[in-house]
Amino acid sequence: MLENLVNAVSEQVTTFINTLASLLKILIKSRFSVEIPAPQRPVCAILGNGPSLRQSLENDLAFIQQAELYCVNNFASSPEYALLQPANYALLDPAFFLYNEQNSGRKDVEKTIRCLVNLTTWPMNLFVPQSARGCYLVKQLAGKHATVRVIFYNYTVVRGYAWFRHIVFRKGWGMPQSQNILAASLYLAITRRFTDIYLFGADHSWHEEIRVSDTNELLMKQEHFYDKPGDATHVAVYDVVKKETSRMSAQFASLSKAFFSYEILRDYAQFMHVRVLNASAKSYVDAFTRVKI
Repeated sequence: MLENLVNAVSEQVTTFINTLASLLKILIKSRFSVEIPAPQRPVCAILGNGPSLRQSLENDLAFIQQAELYCVNNFASSPEYALLQPANYALLDPAFFLYNEQNSGRKDVEKTIRCLVNLTTWPMNLFVPQSARGCYLVKQLAGKHATVRVIFYNYTVVRGYAWFRHIVFRKGWGMPQSQNILAASLYLAITRRFTDIYLFGADHSWHEEIRVSDTNELLMKQEHFYDKPGDATHVAVYDVVKKETSRMSAQFASLSKAFFSYEILRDYAQFMHVRVLNASAKSYVDAFTRVKI
């Protein structure tokens, strides 16, 4: 009884502190003038790059083409980019914004940026965080593409009371922690108030491909729908903060954050009266109702 009381009080104190800390972060970090474009269609489809997206594109292409599309990360480097001509594209990984002609170590990032600049001939919203202002990609698109509208969002992680989070999310002043771009894209789509949002390619099956070498090195293989057989291999997971190979505890803590973000987004979608449906052919995301097209 006493333990339950202590835990309840501790939870309330933590929530209160998180609310105050988030408010302070918003005042310091966020821009209050945020562009939230109205949806062009009532139904939105967010295409994650998981391997199962290949199956969805084969079986559900007609449905996907009728929805307003969000594509993410390296999707532009696939042949499907020019075919689907997505109305929206979302990026969050700093690798896309640190790239320039002198810093071109990531060949996948280089290819994606080249495809975004050279292949995009249709009207498209490109969503990037405020920190990306002035980066190479934004400058390239601003100089060459009148049809690409760059929209900056506040990636200010907000925690605290649910009512506080929902108001801040709706205003665009902050958003849930996003361990992956699919969560960030879902936040953006919910805030725009589509009637229905369908998820495809949200496999989130990274844990299936975790390995530990004989020297206790953590290895992971990350597959995408556009990979050719044998392209994806197990590589060491590197912690860029600690500048060392990641540990198993850190990896599963990161996965926990990724899945928890969908629970936060589920509650936010209900607050915004938006229905989120997981239509992925394979998925470990359990926060949203599963459907088949």
